[in-house]
Amino acid sequence: MNFRLILVAVILLILQAGLGPIITLGDARPSFLLPFVVYVGLREGSLWGTVAGFVLGLSIDSLGQLPLGMSAVALSTAGFFSARLSKDDPFRLWWPWTVLVLLFAILLEVLRMLLLARANSLPFFPVLFSSGLPSAAATTVLAILWFLSPLHSREDSVR
Repeated sequence: MNFRLILVAVILLILQAGLGPIITLGDARPSFLLPFVVYVGLREGSLWGTVAGFVLGLSIDSLGQLPLGMSAVALSTAGFFSARLSKDDPFRLWWPWTVLVLLFAILLEVLRMLLLARANSLPFFPVLFSSGLPSAAATTVLAILWFLSPLHSREDSVR
């Protein structure tokens, strides 16, 4: 993993911890870290995707209000399986990227809403539908915007 990716990871971690609670769309809160972890998994392989997901997840858990390790498990799973699902062929189009990020965003939100509902004695499905799924959709929209932006490097790729 190169210095540029580590710098981007630190910047995204600061943005997620600082701006994440402020930037909400209703009850939806997008994740800046999940699209990055999927990108690292696709670009660097399953080992670095898992390491990036674990370190970023543990860092955001220690800075936030979630139980320590919850985001680490979800993000390291996303980093590992994003590399495995791509079969060493990077995504060159926006729609496979979108589907992959959406699946992992839903997994992350189901885990988060399950813990939230359990800790506050709330019903799971209403919490998931009112906050979890909109958060997954907001994360996916953020990932699409990033994929189409000039910040996403596309070595040998076509849009």
